[in-house]
Amino acid sequence: MRLSLASLDVLGSDTELRAQAQQAYLKTDTRQAPGTHTGQDRTGSIAVLVDGHRDVEDVSISQDWRSQLGVGGLADALFQAYTAALQTALEAAALRELQTDQDTPPPTAPASDAGQDDHVDEEHLWLRRTWRTLHEIDADLQRLAHEPNVDAEQAMSSPHGCLTLRLRGGSIVAITQDVARIARMDVGQVQFEARSLFQTYTLARARNRS
Repeated sequence: MRLSLASLDVLGSDTELRAQAQQAYLKTDTRQAPGTHTGQDRTGSIAVLVDGHRDVEDVSISQDWRSQLGVGGLADALFQAYTAALQTALEAAALRELQTDQDTPPPTAPASDAGQDDHVDEEHLWLRRTWRTLHEIDADLQRLAHEPNVDAEQAMSSPHGCLTLRLRGGSIVAITQDVARIARMDVGQVQFEARSLFQTYTLARARNRS
C-alpha cells in the first residue's frame, strides 16, 4: 500500500496521524528488495525498478506489449512506469521519515502544567515536521504529474536511436521514440534499448553527483 498524502492531510491530531502513518508503513510490500521501488504503466506492460537514489536498476517489458500499447504507445508507457516508480520511492521516503519519528514515542503527560506544556510543544513539533515532509513530497509528486514538455534543453538516445530521453535541469521530462525503428524490433531488443538508455542516464547523474 502506498502512502496516501490526501488521507494524511485531513487528519488533525498527533494520535490520528501517527496511527495512519503506522498503518501505511505496515502495509508496504515486504516482498520487494529493501531500497528498491517499482512502477508500472497503466496497462502493466512495462515495469521500471529504481533504487534508493531513484536511479533505474531494471526495465521489464511484457511479451504482449504491442497488443496492449501499440507500437506508438511504447515511449509514453515507459515514461508512465518511470514516473510511477519515482512516486513510489518518494512516498516510501516519507513513510520512513514518519516511521523514524514514531520509533521515539512522545513523552507521557506529566501532572504539572509546565510538563503538560512541554508535551504539547513536542506534539506540535512532530506535527510540523510531518506536514513539512508531506508538503515537500506532495510538491515532488505534483512536478511528476505535470504534462511533459518535449522542448527540453537536452536529449539522450538509446544505442540504436529508437528511444530518447528529454531532459531539463538534469531531470527526465519526457521519453520519445522512433516508431519505425521500434516496429522492426522484438521485445528483447526493445528492452535492451530501454535498459541501456537508463544506464547511460544513471552514469551521467553519477558523474554530476561526484
